Amino acid sequence: MANANLPMMGGAFPSDPDAYSLQPPTTVSSVTKRSTPLKFFSREASSSPPATLFKDHEKNKPLPTNRWYQNLLVGIDGGLTDAHKTYTIPYIVDVMFSNIVIPSDAKTPARGIRVHSPNVAPSGDKIVQLTYDAGAGVGLGVNTGDSSYFTPADIYNVKEDPSPLSLILEWKKVYKSWFKQEYDRFFAPTFNPLLMQIPLIRGSPYQTVHYFEGAVPIFSSTSIPFTDPSKPTDFKITLDDDVPLSCAITSNSTTPPTRRANNHVTVHFAASDATWIVFLSRPLDMSCMVVDPKDYVPPPPSTPGVPPPPPSINFELYTTSPLETPATLRVALANNCTTGINVQFCEKAQPRDKKEFVRVLKEHSAVMPGSDAAVQYTFPTTEKYDSDAEQVLVHFNWSPVTMAGDNFTYSTPLSIPKTELLTYALPHHVDRMEAMVGSSNGIAGHCTPTLHGPACLIVGGNWVMRERLARADFNAPRPPRAEHVELLASSLLKDINFRIPENYMKGAGDTYFSGKILAKLSRILLIAQELRDLANEATHTHGMDDDHKKIVEACADVKLPSDQEMHEAIAHLRDGVTVWLNGSAEAPFVYDEKWGGMVNCGCSYNDKTMSCDNKYPNCPGLTDAGQNFGHGFYNDHHFHHGYHIYAAATVAKFDPDWGRQYFEPVLSLIRDIANPSSKDKHFPVFRHKDWFLGSSWASGIGLINGGPYPNGRNQESSSESIAAYEAMVLYGNIMYEVWGGGKSVTQSDNTNAQTAASVRDMSRLLLSTELRSAQKYWHVRKKEDRIYPKEYTPLVVGMLWSLMAQFQTWFGADAFLAYGIQLMPLTPISEERDEVRWANEMYPVFKESCDSSQTCQDQGWAVLLRGIQATIGDVDGAINEVLELHDDVYVSAGGNGQSRTNTIWYISTRPYVTIEIDDSSSEADDDDIDDEVFEENPCSECPHEVCLSDLNKCSVLDAPFLCIKGSSIGGCSPVPWEIGSFCEKCCELRADC
Repeated sequence: MANANLPMMGGAFPSDPDAYSLQPPTTVSSVTKRSTPLKFFSREASSSPPATLFKDHEKNKPLPTNRWYQNLLVGIDGGLTDAHKTYTIPYIVDVMFSNIVIPSDAKTPARGIRVHSPNVAPSGDKIVQLTYDAGAGVGLGVNTGDSSYFTPADIYNVKEDPSPLSLILEWKKVYKSWFKQEYDRFFAPTFNPLLMQIPLIRGSPYQTVHYFEGAVPIFSSTSIPFTDPSKPTDFKITLDDDVPLSCAITSNSTTPPTRRANNHVTVHFAASDATWIVFLSRPLDMSCMVVDPKDYVPPPPSTPGVPPPPPSINFELYTTSPLETPATLRVALANNCTTGINVQFCEKAQPRDKKEFVRVLKEHSAVMPGSDAAVQYTFPTTEKYDSDAEQVLVHFNWSPVTMAGDNFTYSTPLSIPKTELLTYALPHHVDRMEAMVGSSNGIAGHCTPTLHGPACLIVGGNWVMRERLARADFNAPRPPRAEHVELLASSLLKDINFRIPENYMKGAGDTYFSGKILAKLSRILLIAQELRDLANEATHTHGMDDDHKKIVEACADVKLPSDQEMHEAIAHLRDGVTVWLNGSAEAPFVYDEKWGGMVNCGCSYNDKTMSCDNKYPNCPGLTDAGQNFGHGFYNDHHFHHGYHIYAAATVAKFDPDWGRQYFEPVLSLIRDIANPSSKDKHFPVFRHKDWFLGSSWASGIGLINGGPYPNGRNQESSSESIAAYEAMVLYGNIMYEVWGGGKSVTQSDNTNAQTAASVRDMSRLLLSTELRSAQKYWHVRKKEDRIYPKEYTPLVVGMLWSLMAQFQTWFGADAFLAYGIQLMPLTPISEERDEVRWANEMYPVFKESCDSSQTCQDQGWAVLLRGIQATIGDVDGAINEVLELHDDVYVSAGGNGQSRTNTIWYISTRPYVTIEIDDSSSEADDDDIDDEVFEENPCSECPHEVCLSDLNKCSVLDAPFLCIKGSSIGGCSPVPWEIGSFCEKCCELRADC
């Protein structure tokens, strides 16, 4: 993994770059033709941000709506449920903490968190889910002493300006009335209001909690750490590996024993077979208490949507007295198969030897990410923006600190600290990880299963991943084939007269399908212009290669749309795009001042009048989460806006004056979904992007039964997310040209060109990471680079949730729907999106599903099937199939964003490939899938000399695959290594090694 030329941070974008604009989101008035701020809308309390969570935030500051931790920020007012959780990877963390004694009339307490170690569990052949036994989790919380002048707050606050990689929850002190009155009378309010602070950090093998003065830290569980329940005095609790700690029984009146722990406490729970380690920032006096086993009453079954009762806590480890100075506790799961009795995690009832893993955990326990952990981007030049850049270094700068709170200081500048940060990396991180100056970024092995494949420990405080930047263009990398030009021209002559439905021309309807229709006409115009430009080359064919000459001559020999037809179609598209940007739409965009974003007012559509029955400020889209696909609740903004941005880029290409006039309104759409800067006070930073996963989340603040969705965040169409970022690249690129490319004599034009360049370049990075994660986590391979368990047989994920991958869509369970929704729209970036090998594997099952359903044909999903057919080399076959499709398919659910012209163009511009078309049986053949996924193992049995060497540190049961050559030498993996730059040779350890 090391690199001879280690990257440094020179030339880096700051983690908080300049804003695209500081103006309020605007329209251009249809009357005055001047920029006008969007109308404001103050949404009702039921869908507003919970005031208790954000009371310390700056007023009207934009708030996150689609983050990976969003379940913790919505639906609080109805009471906390076990759906208020997030997947930090590797843990699931919820806020259903409780302790042994709580008032019988208390609301669900929220004085801490529970930490769960999930199991990756296939459910049938079309779902993979994270499951966990709530009783096997552990709690981390806080209490106060009996004589304390304050109590813990019932609910947490969210610390302002969270990192993309973390969320910080804070519990404050609630002062008793007598103390507050007396204190305010004699003293200024200088006391520390914090009692406990919990950072939830992506990828951390430790869950950290910071405690402040007056706190009584608690580590709890519903399980009891008895060695044998028949011997209630025999415990599995040790301090610093050698000092046993006995607990008091609640039925006894004896005072709990107290022992000093200097570094850590180890607790093994017999019921779950899990061993947890609690690391301490300083020595603490500890005691523990357990509920008498005969008093244990199991909790009643939970009812969906109803806050469950506080969990029955049967064990607590706590400090003997309240803290006088701050302290930090870090908890890590050391072994989930300690004795071999856990059927979920143990193989053949055998315990796992985790001694080496425990050693690594202990070695790195004092180093943790800082509160200012950031995502940064380094372009290969010292220039801030570089349109020719092919690669960008993405940095996860964890800003590590010690558990005592000290920042790292180095005796030698830019040296690697003796003990580095330990963090789990997902497969797509490991694929591109590099060392850098000051951070080794080496694989420590000790991988653990996650929903996203094996997560492996990385040692290093500043990750560096080299991303190849995607290029976006209005045209494919090659023109249509000469033999298809006549057919394409014939289709163009008809489609150039396509007209946007009347209601959308008035801005009456939804912003999703209207956007698709606008993008449809955009593609028709762009293809028409491409062929017209090719025809114009016919006057200078000297020296032209033969293939291109044939294409040019073919274009010159056919009738193409005339100047008049082009002008009329451009004007029509311009009007259709403008109505949504100038405030005249019957369903206008408004600014939501509570969360901070552009939301559509919504339309109570009247089929007879083809208009909206409502008018602003009557905005059903902000009260009904079912309106407009939940746009008013921040669902799918990037899908909707992406189509509109694509159309705006097209209009700006043909009409630069319009592009200049509507620059700010289109920027408002872009800022809403991908604002890069906290300096923009109107939108949250990167609304949808999950930088750790590389992909985006579509779901917003909507609730189900008054609470968050139990499986967390979700995104259905990875391809429409990709298309949104493609549209932003195109818009930034065309507007850079419109503003003069930074070479104007007008300073304001140069400033706008710089803004357009920043949109283009940042969007290229967003696009690249989205593409790579879609290919990794939505596109499922039979064998190569497989992420999901063999039991999951489909070759695509229909919906990816925080805690689940499923082969389904919001609108149906047919296989062709799940495949099709990951393939729309067909634009030039689709070539990079749909890897040929994956397309070759999935085409037969997509085809089988589509061929067996008339709905697939009638609703236009077959259009996408033909695109894949051409992708794997059967261009002529795909063209013939498209000619058989009725015109109606291009106005139906699966095909209404497509046109016959665009479909023929896409098929005809596919590169020549020689891959054999796989027309084998469907995904249902489990035996075939098993053979393909697991038949090859590049790691042969380890030779005797390796068994005797220092490399032999892997657990044979847990991670038997040892890397013996390459940058990951010595690394241990639960699955065979993929032979490449990270590991050039591996071997498999056997029990006798």
